Amino acid sequence: MKKLLTIIFFFSVSTMADSFTYDIQQAGYRFDQYDLKGKATLEIFKNAFRGFPWKEQVGNNKGGSEPTISVKNSKTKVDLWVSVIGSPEEFAYLVGIVQPKKVKTMFGFGKEKEVRWVSAYVLEQAKWVEEAFQLYFEGKTETLNSKFSGLPVYLEKEASN
Repeated sequence: MKKLLTIIFFFSVSTMADSFTYDIQQAGYRFDQYDLKGKATLEIFKNAFRGFPWKEQVGNNKGGSEPTISVKNSKTKVDLWVSVIGSPEEFAYLVGIVQPKKVKTMFGFGKEKEVRWVSAYVLEQAKWVEEAFQLYFEGKTETLNSKFSGLPVYLEKEASN
């Protein structure tokens, strides 16, 4: 029995780990252009985040996207991304979450439908970005949303993808 539980635990953990992938957009990429990087874990994300040239790329969008690292969870269909706004001298991180949300149609009077909803928040410290992604990788979306609720909102709208 113990062996069976160990196998089930290992399978569920490895399956969950395989559900995360990430991609990167360099400053100035078209909004639909990104570099697929593959499997993501918290450690892989932290290394990519810490090694990314945020300061050099912030504000260099040339009409395209700002630099962004996006992580997708294929199991839950919840995505989390980090970007930057500002200038090399002073910038802040934007952390966005894309997740299913029920909204009413017909100006709030119609039936509810589920859409992919994006909410982005301003975070000033890299440490806070890493804490948000840790909750995300742990599957603690409700806790993450609760923490976001106390932050400045940058945007909220139906996601385009």
